[in-house]
Amino acid sequence: MSFNANQEISEQQTIQEIPTEAFYQSGEFWVAIAFVLVMSALLKPLLKAGKNLITKRIIRIKRELQEAESLKLEAQKLYADYERKFLNTDKEVADIIKEQENVIEETKEKKIRELNLYLQRKSNEVDNRIEREFEQVGQEINNLISNRTEEILTSVISSKLTKSDYNHLIEKSINQIKSGLSINK
Repeated sequence: MSFNANQEISEQQTIQEIPTEAFYQSGEFWVAIAFVLVMSALLKPLLKAGKNLITKRIIRIKRELQEAESLKLEAQKLYADYERKFLNTDKEVADIIKEQENVIEETKEKKIRELNLYLQRKSNEVDNRIEREFEQVGQEINNLISNRTEEILTSVISSKLTKSDYNHLIEKSINQIKSGLSINK
């Protein structure tokens, strides 16, 4: 019993000297409990607010993804339309050129018909005018020839005919006129 026994006794006295109180009676315990309660009280609204923020962000991201998907589909449709239009561009250009060539040809034919009608009308007018001019010139020439012939005949007759030949010619002319009048009746 020596040293071990003394040590045991002294440990028992030390243990007896330390007041033993229950854990719930200590101040540190209650501070820890209060800390946990305060933290849980503060943490619960913070977690709820965080969850709301995350939920709102998830909803916003989903909406943005849906918008992006719809924009992507719309862009694909537009791309397909433009690609189809691009592929049809050569055909459309050829159709437009053919249509314009037809319009040009129709306009050309119409203008040629109008020009031919105009030229025909002008040609007829010119022919009529030339005919009138020929008739007028012919009449003027006939008048000049008649006048000149009359002048020549008058001068020849007056120089070559005697007065008795002249009277005889007048009587013969009168008789011819009378006989021409009696035949017509």
